[in-house]
Amino acid sequence: MLHRSGALLRKPILALLGLTLGLFGSPIAQMAFAGEPSVYKIEEDWELVVNEPDATNNSPQITFFMSPNHLLDDSYFQLQMNYHAADDYSSGGFHVAALMEDRAVDETRSATRKNLTTDDDCIRWTSVMAVINQSTWYAVRDGYGRDWGNFGGAGYLVRMIPGNSVNLANYRYQQSIENVDIGFGKNRVSRVTLKAVRRFYTDGRVEVLAENQNLELENF
Repeated sequence: MLHRSGALLRKPILALLGLTLGLFGSPIAQMAFAGEPSVYKIEEDWELVVNEPDATNNSPQITFFMSPNHLLDDSYFQLQMNYHAADDYSSGGFHVAALMEDRAVDETRSATRKNLTTDDDCIRWTSVMAVINQSTWYAVRDGYGRDWGNFGGAGYLVRMIPGNSVNLANYRYQQSIENVDIGFGKNRVSRVTLKAVRRFYTDGRVEVLAENQNLELENF
C-alpha cells in the first residue's frame, strides 16, 4: 500500500511554459519513444458521490493515488479532495502533488477553497498520467461538481523528475482502487467509482482496462 503522507513539503511549482494537456495525446508525446511500442499515457475516469457533506467540519476528506509503477511504493501522484493536509492545513478545493521517496517534488493547489456543501453531488474528473521526455506528468482534467463547477486543466500539472519510469507498463489500476483513502467523513460518501481506465500506446493503440469499478465502502 502506498504511504499516505499527512504533511507534504512545500516545493515551488515547476515552470510549465509551453506544456498543455493537449500534448498528452499528441504525436509529440509519442515521439519521445523509439523502438517497440510502449505505454505512454493512462487515463482514469472517476466519480465521487457525496450524500450530505458537512462544510463546518470540512467533511468528507478523500485522497486518491495514481502510481506509474506498482513496484515502487514511494513514488506516486496524490489528489486530495476537499482539503490539503500540509503543515498549514487548509480546507476545501483540491490539492495535487507528485511524490518521490514519499517527498513532494511538485505540487499545486486549486484556486477554489470552497468546502463541499451540496447534498447528493456527483463529482466527476479524469486523472491523466503521461511520460514525456523521460519525465512522468500527472494532471486533473475535465472535472465538474456543483460546488466547484468546472475544475482541472493545464494549470494543475505536476511532474516527477526523470527516474526509472520511462514508460507506464507497470501501472496497475487495482492499486489506484486499493489506495483510495477516505480519511474523514466516510458516512458522507455514497459512492466512489472508477468509471473507466484507458491505456495509450505509442503506436496509436488505446486499450480499455476496466469499467465501472465500485469501491467497497464498508472496507474503509
